[in-house]
Order: sequence, then C-alpha cells, then structure tokens
Amino acid sequence: MSQIKGILFDKDGTLLDFHAFFVPVAKQLVTHLLEELGLSDDHSLEEELLKVIGLRENRVDPKGILASGTSKDIYEAFLGLLQGKNVSSERIEKLETWIPHKLYDLTKSSAVEVKPTADLTKLFEQLHHLGIKVGIATADDWESTIYCLESLGINQYFEFIGTSDHYDKKPDPCMLNAFCQKYQFHTTEVAVVGDTVVDLLLARNGSAGLAVGVLSGVSGPNELKDLADILLPSVGEIVRADGRLIWENGIIR
Repeated sequence: MSQIKGILFDKDGTLLDFHAFFVPVAKQLVTHLLEELGLSDDHSLEEELLKVIGLRENRVDPKGILASGTSKDIYEAFLGLLQGKNVSSERIEKLETWIPHKLYDLTKSSAVEVKPTADLTKLFEQLHHLGIKVGIATADDWESTIYCLESLGINQYFEFIGTSDHYDKKPDPCMLNAFCQKYQFHTTEVAVVGDTVVDLLLARNGSAGLAVGVLSGVSGPNELKDLADILLPSVGEIVRADGRLIWENGIIR
C-alpha cells in the first residue's frame, strides 16, 4: 500500500447523519411534488414515489436511489410512475429542473437537521495537522453540498468538492481522478471513505489506495465487507487516540 496522502469523503451518511436529514427531506419532496401536480389526495402514488427511490416506512434501501443516487436519478424514477397518471408531458418534463431546485430549498429549510456523524471539526483539524488533503465526492448537487458543509461548519477544510451536477456520478472514478490531478497524487495515495457500495466501487474502479467503509449511514457490514479494506463505525475513528491514522499499522478488516 502506498502512503496515503489524501482522503476523498462521501458526504451523506459519511459526514452528515443521513437518516435525520434525508428521510424527512425525501418525504417533503414527494409531498410538494404531488401538490405541484394536483395529486395531493393520491396516497397510493405517494407511497409508490417513496418506494421507487428506496424509502419504505422510514427504512432506506442501501442500494436505492435515495442512498446513493442523484437528483436526475430521482427525476427519472418519478418519471416512470407519473407517465401513467393524468399529468401532461410538459408538466412532467419541467420536473427535471424543479426537483433539484426543490431539493435545495428543502435543504435550506431543514438546516436544523444537518447533523454530523462524528466530531468533524476535531477530525479535520487532526487531518490538517497530519498533512492529509481532503475532498468530497457526493451524489448531491453543488449548491446543496456547499450549504450542508457550511451548516456542518467544515466547508473551509475542502478545496476539492466533487458533485454529480459537475462530474459523472459515482462509481465512475472521475471525481477521484480530478482530486488526484488537483494535488498531483497517484490514485493509490488516496483513501476513499463512504457508507455505500457505490462509494467503495468508486474506490475500486479508480484503483484507490484504500476503500474505507463507514457504518454511520445506510449500509451495514454485510453490504460493505466484500469491498472494504477497512470498516469503521464512523469517520471519527480514522485518527486513533495516539494521533496516528487507523491504517498506519496495516489494513484492518
């Protein structure tokens, strides 16, 4: 294993408490969508829309769209359900821009639910002291990502922020490659940290030095163990009590 010089973090479920934030946001999105289309009384459609993005009775499918998809993925999933309803194609097409804008509005109005998965200020101060460069690789859009990082109080630590509206979505390795290009790293000098299979596939597809799974998000050990070099309860375990990185004494499964 090459010396790790940089860490590329997923955001939701990795740095941000996924369930506290995205479950209510997804429900609000669907409520507003049905109001927008004049279908507020169609409760079966409401359940279908939540189910198709991977949310059923507050349970998040770790491989579903809500867990690791983009706003465009949400639109395309909704599109398939709405085309059979009495809604004009023109109104449905407008949802492609309406959904990301509404998600950003809901992000801003739900700031109180933007909660960290660990003591992030402590973590990033430690990483800065160790000379580790950090970046973000998220399925979220740029504006919402910046707002969340600001709400978490950690935006100042990131000079590289990869979002799905600026790069090909994960697990395509383009965000990892761009992070490496910025800092002149080889991919083997970067650890990718995330809570979903998609995050760890990004690490594998991009030949990252380490694929680090965290159990603070939507996935359990059974989903991540085959792809992760290391499994941690949260990002708060990356720096040990003695100030060294968790992987410095070898890879821990």
